[in-house]
Amino acid sequence: MKKQDLINTFNELESQINQFSLLLLEQSKQVPFTAHVFQLPSVIKGEENNEIEQISVQTLVGHDAIRETVKLVNLLFLQNKPDEVSNKAAIRLPGVICVQTNLQTYRNFNSLILKINELKMHIKAIVTQVDEPHRFEFIRDSLHGLLTLNTYRTLSSLIDVDTINFGWANKKVINKATKEAMRDRLQASLESGRCPLHLPKEHWRLQLENEIRLIDALPYNAVLKTQRPVKVQPIARVWDKEQQKQTQFACATPLFVFALEKTVAEIKVGELPDYHANNIAIRNRPRAKAVELLIPRLNLYIER
Repeated sequence: MKKQDLINTFNELESQINQFSLLLLEQSKQVPFTAHVFQLPSVIKGEENNEIEQISVQTLVGHDAIRETVKLVNLLFLQNKPDEVSNKAAIRLPGVICVQTNLQTYRNFNSLILKINELKMHIKAIVTQVDEPHRFEFIRDSLHGLLTLNTYRTLSSLIDVDTINFGWANKKVINKATKEAMRDRLQASLESGRCPLHLPKEHWRLQLENEIRLIDALPYNAVLKTQRPVKVQPIARVWDKEQQKQTQFACATPLFVFALEKTVAEIKVGELPDYHANNIAIRNRPRAKAVELLIPRLNLYIER
């Protein structure tokens, strides 16, 4: 049942993306538009965990930018990307597509974007309802080669904003965890009998037992956190003068901005600079509480 639901939803998603792509290509030949996208180097297989010190950016504008955007939005299967490019790393194309449009055409665009995002979220919900150990097999059997990162990634739509600037963000994903939840997670791994391919089964069992003992020995009021570093990512900062509001977006896919009461020339678009790790300034970072690493493979820490 879930398999057929996934296939049907995905087929509808492909249809809606195709309609959106055709409308965008058609409008780019008929109305004023500006398009700026920033190509980033591909992540090659085997280099996913390399430390990133520098990223060189190549800027594309106009119809070239539109074509690359359409290509990325339609990239949903591993088979359609170069073999040497990693299957584990996100394929990103930050930027912005600004289209001069009347109200009816905007409604057509917006209806397609809303439907596409709804279908993407439904696909993600179907997949994440499957127990984690069985998800890969479920996806492989239903839609072999599906690029889940691209499939889940929604489109962002804006109207009549004033400026769009681009930059880079480094951050960590921090989540609180309870002693009970971590113990249950480790116990479930132990009872499943599954083992990482690179480890002997007995070695893995002993490791899990040691980690369970470590959790059991913690005080009942221990404050646990998982701190997972996220690789540097491009962001867009959008300023709306009328609302006196700046909004920051993760920008793995170009933003779609529609000019209804403005002209596209009035919407100012900045450039994404090359990334250099040593040049990233850290501003207003709150003082973090001291933590100690407990289980490295789970990025699990305890507050001290």
